[in-house]
Amino acid sequence: MQFAFTGSLFGKQAGATLLLAVVLSLVVSAVTFSSNLSSSREFITQEFNALLSVIEKPATQAAFRIDQVLAQQQMDGLMQNKYLLKAEMLDEDGNLFASSSVESNPPRFYSEMANWLLPSIDQFELVLRYEDRNIILGKIILTPNREHLIEEVLSQNALLLLGSLIKDILLASLISLFFYYLVTRPLQNLTILLSESSRKSVDSLPNLIPLGHENDELGELSRVFISVWQKLSDTHVALEYNIVHTKAIIAHAGDAIFLVEEDGKICLVNKASETLIGRSEERLLGSYMGEFHTAKDWESFNDLLSSLALDQPLTLETHYLSDNGIKVPVEIRLIKYMLQHKVEVLLLVRDISARKEAEDRINRLAFYDPLTQLPNRRYLLDRLEGFGKGNKNTQTTGALFFLDLDRFKNINDSLGHNIGDNLLRLVATDLENIARNKIVTARLGGDEFVVLWPHIEGTPEQISEKITVFAQEINNVCSMPKKVGFHELHITVSIGITIFDSVKPDATLLLKQADTALYKAKDAGRNTYRFYSPEMQAMSDERMAMDKSLHDAIENKEFELYFQPQNAFDGSCIGAEVLIRWPRADGSFTPPDVFIPIAEEIGLITEIGDWVMEESFRQLSKWIKEGVWQPHWRLSINVSTIQFQQAEFLVALEMLLMKYAVLPKYIDLEITESMLLGDLTVSRKKMNKIRDLGVFLSIDDFGTGYSSLKYLKTLPISRLKIDQSFVRDLLVDSSDAAIIAAIIAMAEALGIEVIAEGVETEMHYLQLQQMDCHCFQGYYFGFPVPAQVFVENINTSKIHSIKQ
Repeated sequence: MQFAFTGSLFGKQAGATLLLAVVLSLVVSAVTFSSNLSSSREFITQEFNALLSVIEKPATQAAFRIDQVLAQQQMDGLMQNKYLLKAEMLDEDGNLFASSSVESNPPRFYSEMANWLLPSIDQFELVLRYEDRNIILGKIILTPNREHLIEEVLSQNALLLLGSLIKDILLASLISLFFYYLVTRPLQNLTILLSESSRKSVDSLPNLIPLGHENDELGELSRVFISVWQKLSDTHVALEYNIVHTKAIIAHAGDAIFLVEEDGKICLVNKASETLIGRSEERLLGSYMGEFHTAKDWESFNDLLSSLALDQPLTLETHYLSDNGIKVPVEIRLIKYMLQHKVEVLLLVRDISARKEAEDRINRLAFYDPLTQLPNRRYLLDRLEGFGKGNKNTQTTGALFFLDLDRFKNINDSLGHNIGDNLLRLVATDLENIARNKIVTARLGGDEFVVLWPHIEGTPEQISEKITVFAQEINNVCSMPKKVGFHELHITVSIGITIFDSVKPDATLLLKQADTALYKAKDAGRNTYRFYSPEMQAMSDERMAMDKSLHDAIENKEFELYFQPQNAFDGSCIGAEVLIRWPRADGSFTPPDVFIPIAEEIGLITEIGDWVMEESFRQLSKWIKEGVWQPHWRLSINVSTIQFQQAEFLVALEMLLMKYAVLPKYIDLEITESMLLGDLTVSRKKMNKIRDLGVFLSIDDFGTGYSSLKYLKTLPISRLKIDQSFVRDLLVDSSDAAIIAAIIAMAEALGIEVIAEGVETEMHYLQLQQMDCHCFQGYYFGFPVPAQVFVENINTSKIHSIKQ
């Protein structure tokens, strides 16, 4: 239970002290009363026992003699005792022999108190016997006057209680007065000073320490108040600065900022928001986000806002409608949170129009040939992949036409690249004009074109006839004279054709089959076409032989590691790439592009890849100990898709780093774009962990894979390796030069290093230097050689620099 005596500390203290004094007095009086009551019980018992002892002998004589007068005298004598209410003497038969009593009519209060406090004091008895004989002569019964005894005890203790109360109340008053002057009044003065300082909003407090309290708790409390006040003042100043600073940051932020209530109402914007939407701040505040979206965009965006969990940041891309109705592509980073029981959404909106335009340009460069504007190899491969995925439940037939202009090199060499390029544009236009619905015409590079006819309806005979007619149409349109500048050119085209169905078409295999048929057409005299007809048994025998040879090679440790130098802009060595070699009995080598795909198919690629990793680390560790390997060099190791996707790959990499004590910065793992076709999220997570180790990651054969360019900005890639197929024709094919330039510019914008593969001549080297390519690899700098020869070449400075 709580008691609120008054609002002041002094009143509460005085009331509490008074109450405590009264309670203590009552407690002490109760203890004293209990003690006195106990003493009274003992006194009555002793007193009545003494009376019985005194009267025992004369009462026995009166009973023995049957002297009723003597007995009555004895009873009357006992009544002289003020605590005796009645005295009775019974004969041996229990009859009343003599008795005496006093009149008593006490108040009921004393009777009740006597019954409650003295229940054990009722009567005192004495049996009268004749001398030593066991002869009972009678009995004396004494009844005490309990009401008189209680009245006497209560009267005595009431006086004690009154005196104690007066004394304790006086003492409590003195203590309260002392407490007031010692504590309450200094606290009142302290409170007044604090209130005045608060009203005046002073930054620092005057000396609040009460006089005479410098070293006690009040002095310490005053010092604490001064310290807290100073801290609060400093915090207030800092808070005001932070508010102003935050407002300045919001106002000058490059991204548009919208603070939106749960119903979509805007309650805060910045200057960038005005620029983005084209409205003033006054018009924006109070408006709703739905006004800046089309109905379709707002429906999906509003559903997203409604389902978004609290404190879960989200980034997305959408479009905003400016005030003049123009759709602006934007990137939105938003988060929903609850502040003071109110849900708000903070949106950081960035205009990504320029980025989208750049991505479109990059996408155009990535999927379209810059010379003819036709789709390129990547686009074609994507379409082939989509053909297989989109027709899982429907059997359909398609055809792939591989075209090569006959003797185009002669025109290019004699009339120049400009004429050659214009001729290619005309051929591309002609091919586009004759293309049926859904037919894709692509340029692979140089004078090579591919036409994909994905869905051909009819019986096998009808399909074959349609393909033949279309091939003849291609030959006819390409054979027509072409007017290029002042030249009228006549060219022909050779065509290789392969027919496929929708059951998981292998794009690479189809291109290879069509390419094989193309060369058969050229062998047949050019300006014609040939269908691919595989020699199945021969291919099967060759595959079986290669399968067995690969198992033997692993068991007999026939593989060897060769190292090809990688060089910087000035020709100095910056590392090496590890290349696997499989020597034959005649001293030649089985090409890796022959046995690696088969090893992947039969499940040996992981074992081979683990061996390459182990041997590469072992050799690198040896070079480091010998002082051969320089601190800024990297060793590039190719990792196959299957090997990279192994669950234990990351653990194995860490174990190799520890086993051979190799610093992670010396290692550069080369992966291919096709590796990212699977689960990109899993690949990204693994790549981030590899990069966290300090190991570098490169994309090998860049520009020849299937995947989207979007991974370049999301994956921890340090280097792009331009595929040698682009470098090979750099000097003769402007499209290859354009692709290389685009890759270099794109990589530079993304902060990614570029290395060109297949640099075989000084002309390639100089041209790539002019295109701002800074790293190179190829026969011009050095051939792949065994480890010992690589060291010898270093020692003889053969791969440290190239003479300019």
